[in-house]
Amino acid sequence: MNNKDKVFIKIKGLYTGTMDEEASCEGEEAEVIESQDDEVEVINVGTYSVVNGKEYIRYEEVYDDSQERSSSIIKIDGDSVEVTKKGVVSTKMRFTMGSKNMTYYQTPYGNMSLGIITKSLEIERTEDTISIYLVYGMEVNCEHLSDCDMQITITTRELRIDE
Repeated sequence: MNNKDKVFIKIKGLYTGTMDEEASCEGEEAEVIESQDDEVEVINVGTYSVVNGKEYIRYEEVYDDSQERSSSIIKIDGDSVEVTKKGVVSTKMRFTMGSKNMTYYQTPYGNMSLGIITKSLEIERTEDTISIYLVYGMEVNCEHLSDCDMQITITTRELRIDE
């Protein structure tokens, strides 16, 4: 990929909302609740650039229940990935292997404190594609909310859903 290339960004994720007995906040055990799987797949068009050795993928998102747009940036810096959203929904989620990163998730309905625990992070490259594979846990207010698998594909080739 070259600087300022037009790229297609496909984000495919599986979110399993579960709470298990091992999830705890300061030693308090949480109750077991039902699990619920939610799979999401979206494709956006954006731009790719490199600034000071860091890769930036910029694109806009429109949410189902709103005509407002959010600008999004995926930043790849060595072996860490950061996803920043500004607009209807605002957040800065950082994925770094073996660490827990805290952030805020701002929505029209209020703000939440999130903990992101990266369990697996792989970045694969070919001439025209970057593939990012993430497995992470998400906490809200120190309680386990969900386990997530996400695949982000950034490519100069046009993409389709379920490709």
